[in-house]
Amino acid sequence: MATDTNLSTQGYRGTRDLYPAEMRNRNYIYEKLRRTLRTFGYEEYEGPLVEPFELYAAKSSAEIVSDQLYHMVDRGDRRIAIRPEMTPTLARMVAAKFHEIPRPIRWYSIPTCMRYERPQRGRLREFDQLNVDLFGGLPIDEDAEVLLLSSDLLLGLGALHNQFEIRVNHRGLINSFLYQELEISPTLKSELLRLLDKRDKMTSTEFNTSGQSLGLSSAQLLRLEAFLIAPIQDLKQHFLNPNTDLNGLTHLTEVFNALSGVIPSEVLVFDASVMRGFDYYTGMVFEVYDTDPTNRRALFGGGRYDNLVAAFGGDTLAGVGFGAGDVGLTLFCETHKLIPTITKGTDICVIRFSEVDRASSLALAQQLRQWGYNVETPISSQKFGKQIQAATKIGAKAVAFIGQENQLDGTFTIKFLDSENQVSIKNAKSSESEFLLLWQKECSLENGSEIQS
Repeated sequence: MATDTNLSTQGYRGTRDLYPAEMRNRNYIYEKLRRTLRTFGYEEYEGPLVEPFELYAAKSSAEIVSDQLYHMVDRGDRRIAIRPEMTPTLARMVAAKFHEIPRPIRWYSIPTCMRYERPQRGRLREFDQLNVDLFGGLPIDEDAEVLLLSSDLLLGLGALHNQFEIRVNHRGLINSFLYQELEISPTLKSELLRLLDKRDKMTSTEFNTSGQSLGLSSAQLLRLEAFLIAPIQDLKQHFLNPNTDLNGLTHLTEVFNALSGVIPSEVLVFDASVMRGFDYYTGMVFEVYDTDPTNRRALFGGGRYDNLVAAFGGDTLAGVGFGAGDVGLTLFCETHKLIPTITKGTDICVIRFSEVDRASSLALAQQLRQWGYNVETPISSQKFGKQIQAATKIGAKAVAFIGQENQLDGTFTIKFLDSENQVSIKNAKSSESEFLLLWQKECSLENGSEIQS
């Protein structure tokens, strides 16, 4: 039914409208990410936007399920949810073809996800998230590869090593300290890990007050604070119980040694306060931070999980992975000015003098497209000069047209907008190589041309 009420031009809170200019920037970032991932041998996969509610209840954190999950009952009376993250879907997909998928598994995906959060700078309710996962190898080799890949993803975007920091911890190490050294009850695990994960956003007083509300004594909190700021070489002195499991410390030391000649020591650092909020992490965890003071934030992170597919029965599968939201990555690129000015991508505008030239202009445009160029044709009547101005405005490199003299000798004219050079080319298939040489001379391939020879 028609209504006189005007619809709002605002989208749902926490989502965004991506106009072509923003899409060009995002596609630029995604292609850079995909290129780096391919160099490491990773393959792209995708899963559904919605899953059964039970999948997230079993595989996501309690905070996501209780506070952030968009869920509903469909028309078949099934309880479903919009994906807040990709890992549960990954677990289901791997479990479904567990014995068919060759090892190692190097997979990635860039799905759109939704979480009911308070929108703020660097965080939206709707977001794309690069998810990278590796299974089927030795834990030390897997962890080292994922940390190296994390570094290379940012370097591939044009970043320098001094513009980011990779902070690494180990869940086994922190668990040993909490439950063996401090003898904190394991029943507090989820609440305590969430508290530790939020520690960098709290004052020392707020942290201690929250810890005391969980039942931690002043002595326990004092030892915990000292442990969280200790460098990796001093950690052993914080473990007084000779029976405490220090395998996590041994593992991290070997990972750091493996990467010592590849990632600078000031980039790859140990940080006992890195927790990651998800309950399924069991080993190494890490977060990548922007070091610019105007954008001092965690860009992305992840860690090792040893029971990825256990909820589906059958064999378990250990692996390591991370998720990188597109909002944070875009802020990082903008902060460090890593995104060049990206034009529309039109190479040539075919222009015409009159309505009589319509058929010949369309035929010329098709021929140039078949040669591998991005070509636009006019769809309105404009004067010749206005058409050239329009071509310049969208960033086209040249205009092409069939003038009166061209009709007599069977050629067309190409005019390059930067140099203003104007050349006549025979309008025939055999002219393709001649045109390509001319194009390469006038337009450097580094300036954005995507011509196929």
